[in-house]
Amino acid sequence: MIRHRVSGRLPGATTSRPPRRSLRQVLTALTAAAVVAALAPLAAAPAQAATPATISGSVKNAAGAPLAASLSLSPTAGGRVVETTTDAAGSFSLSGIPAGQYTLRAAEVSGEHLYDAAFWDGTASTSQYVGFTVADGAALTGVDLVLADATGVRVLVTDEAGNPLPSIQYGMQVYRPEEDDWYGLQRGPNLTDETGHLWENTVVGSTYKLCVSDDYYQDDWYQPGVRHGDACVGGGTTYDDAATFTVTEQTRRQEVVVTLPVVGQSLRPVEPFVTGSTAVGGTLTAETGTWKPAGVALSYQWVTWVDNERVLLPAGTGATFTPTADLVGKSLNVEVTGTLAGYRTATMQAWAGEVGTTAPTISQPLTLAGTAAVGQTLTATYGTITPPDDYPMFQWLVDGFPVGWTTSEKTFTLTAEHIGTRITARMTSYGDGGGVLHTSATSAVVQSGVPLTAPTPTISGKATVGQVLTAVPGSWAPAPVTLKYQWYRSGTKITGATTGTYTLTTADQGKTLTVHVIGSKPGYATVDKASAKTAVVGGLLTAPTPTISGTVRVGQKLTATPGTWGPAPVTLAYQWYRAGTRITGATASTYTLTTADLGKTLTVHVIGSKTGYTTVDKASAKTAAVAGLLTTATPTVSGTLKVGSTLTAKPGTWGPAPVTLAYQWYRAGVAISGATSPTYKLVAADKGTGIKVKVTGTKTGYTTVARTSAQTATIG
Repeated sequence: MIRHRVSGRLPGATTSRPPRRSLRQVLTALTAAAVVAALAPLAAAPAQAATPATISGSVKNAAGAPLAASLSLSPTAGGRVVETTTDAAGSFSLSGIPAGQYTLRAAEVSGEHLYDAAFWDGTASTSQYVGFTVADGAALTGVDLVLADATGVRVLVTDEAGNPLPSIQYGMQVYRPEEDDWYGLQRGPNLTDETGHLWENTVVGSTYKLCVSDDYYQDDWYQPGVRHGDACVGGGTTYDDAATFTVTEQTRRQEVVVTLPVVGQSLRPVEPFVTGSTAVGGTLTAETGTWKPAGVALSYQWVTWVDNERVLLPAGTGATFTPTADLVGKSLNVEVTGTLAGYRTATMQAWAGEVGTTAPTISQPLTLAGTAAVGQTLTATYGTITPPDDYPMFQWLVDGFPVGWTTSEKTFTLTAEHIGTRITARMTSYGDGGGVLHTSATSAVVQSGVPLTAPTPTISGKATVGQVLTAVPGSWAPAPVTLKYQWYRSGTKITGATTGTYTLTTADQGKTLTVHVIGSKPGYATVDKASAKTAVVGGLLTAPTPTISGTVRVGQKLTATPGTWGPAPVTLAYQWYRAGTRITGATASTYTLTTADLGKTLTVHVIGSKTGYTTVDKASAKTAAVAGLLTTATPTVSGTLKVGSTLTAKPGTWGPAPVTLAYQWYRAGVAISGATSPTYKLVAADKGTGIKVKVTGTKTGYTTVARTSAQTATIG
């Protein structure tokens, strides 16, 4: 594995701790430099108005072909940088240039590293970083820069499907014959770009190793779903077994593809932090924070450096380490390695300090002042630092996981997202003598600062043995709130009744029920809210569905048949309904249909009640629509009773009008085929017989009725 150094040092680096200058010293130096840079142009300003200069020229390659390039003109003393790009012919021009000392740099814009950058030395193009003078009002022409062919290696890192992999860490070592060692890049982190590429300059005649490793974890924004294995250009996976390549004139620019296999999901490691004393006999402790996901197994290795070589300390395989006299003057690092099945193993490192140096001291232990509640601010308090350090650095963590970058900010404002967590501040202060102070403090669990919103629960369902009651908790806030339940029978806790529903048993008969809803949320006080009591729980009556018998016609009587209720005796009451509406006063087991019921359906509810039992209301099925009763008359027959004469049926008055009437004539009691009109002409077959007529009345919503006349005398 290419080890990831939290300090920014990649494999082969010779430094294992930061420079010994405090941040205060760095800021002071930067401020002074800025003031000098700002005042320099003022001090050098001429007494008369300056005339701006112009610069024009071209950018080409060694073969004379024009190049698409960017140019930047930078004042040597600092100030505004003027930039431009070449046109299609490779030409450029810069104007409005004040007199002064400048550096002019030209570089390709393809991003493919085909050419090295070039500079202007005042008379010619050069590969060296140099400056030149621009006189007041000068018109510099013929500034022709030549970009030499690049010497280096361009590597594309992909997965096994050929997809480019960004943010893959890499390192390169060059062999130094005089020292007979391999020397690594003295900068970092070095990462592939968004297209999966990296570029490193090389020197013809030198031999190199270049290895890549998917072990960059320093940025919160970079959280890949999977991690890949390690590989080196030409073969191998580590510097120990890596293939080497020597740069020749023919191979001065190489393009290589390195393919990485997937080895597992990505852990979310945390940079360790070492607290304690680097004095001989002191105790150093590696604080690891909280690695994610849960279940990561951590191991430790304390190391030092001898002649640029990493040396493992045999006694340093735990979370704590005691420096010994043989380590005085040496730097100590701790490496924490996390493993979890299905995930790529990750190693994070922290610098502990140099053994035997004197670390700064603080007048009181680091604490986090303030209330650990939402809306409050925690302040790192430590008294005074000796020697003075105006800018100690802090890394803030939430439940052991870093938040943002290391900063000089001593305060941390708590928001709702911090409820239920603990906040940690890691403090670092560098002393003038090379010692370093590492210390940390952790807050209490962050509370909400406000109570939970806890409504009174209610109970739905029928308070009857065998029925299910349901607790309705209402809306608790802020969501999510974990809710638990406990049912009570007449004030006594019911063992095992701890869900949102409860089925009533015979033990509950005659009792009342309540439910307690208990809400909890990290950072909030647990709240227990009780419902109101239910009605007294009744027993369960045996209640059959009633039926209705009788003719469904106005004027007829309907009878409710309740069935057998139990346990006997059960008091039964009745209520009749017309098309779903209660009929006032219709509370007997029988009901006589009226004209108000015409066209409607009837149902009857039988209500059973018994002391200690829940009253039950059972409804019958609907009847057919109620039919009306027609008003009729007995028809008569008029006319001469002689063959050839016409008889006429007189139906009388039928109601309620209109009523549709149909006719059928009979000869000696037998229906005469086709004789269905109100009149009938006597034929020879009728002679010697008697004739009568039947009138049938129909009307929608009414029962059809037929009436027959008396038979006539004998037909002559």
